[in-house]
Amino acid sequence: MLELKEKLENVAEDVEEIAKTYYRLSMLNIVDKGSKLGSSFLILALVTGLAFFIFLFIGFGASYWIGQALGNPMLGFFVVAGFLLLVLILILALNKKTIQPLIRNIIIKNLYD
Repeated sequence: MLELKEKLENVAEDVEEIAKTYYRLSMLNIVDKGSKLGSSFLILALVTGLAFFIFLFIGFGASYWIGQALGNPMLGFFVVAGFLLLVLILILALNKKTIQPLIRNIIIKNLYD
């Protein structure tokens, strides 16, 4: 009877240790995924910022170049603005069916990677 009681105490200690280990493992997984998500977000922010300035300067250069070719610098800016408006309309049209699922899949892949 005494042996059975000791074995039950050992089993209870083992179960408690397993629960603590599982908790620590879960916390490490959460920290790992959070750090990956945070680093991905930081890199995305940097790339987005650089891309913004690259497209800004390309847009100014293209506007000036087109304006010089057409003989009116203001007209070049309107042509580039019209092109960017068409790109914006295309993005908004494809948003629900193409862009959102693509971004969602990237986020899910990063979370479960």
